[in-house]
Amino acid sequence: MHNVVHSFLRVFLLGATRVLLIAFLLGGCAVVAGQIVALAAGDPDLMTLFGTDVTEVVCVIAGAAGACSFLLLYVRERGPADGTAGGNDEDGAATDEGKSVWD
Repeated sequence: MHNVVHSFLRVFLLGATRVLLIAFLLGGCAVVAGQIVALAAGDPDLMTLFGTDVTEVVCVIAGAAGACSFLLLYVRERGPADGTAGGNDEDGAATDEGKSVWD
């Protein structure tokens, strides 16, 4: 049961991070494009809209993407043998690569 929840969280956070990052990048482009149009049109209300309201939404999306990315560190992929991805390198030293902080 623990592995099912772990796998679901990993897939969910990975997908959410990707979607939110794309939304953040597209939102940033929309803010810049909107401000360019507002500047060219000389419309201060449109400039204020893209400089405050739209920017606030994009910042919230960026924050959510950062939170999902951070949480993804805690649910890294597990290896096939014992449920963890750590092992030994060629010198016989233990490695932690791929292990989550919960392992």
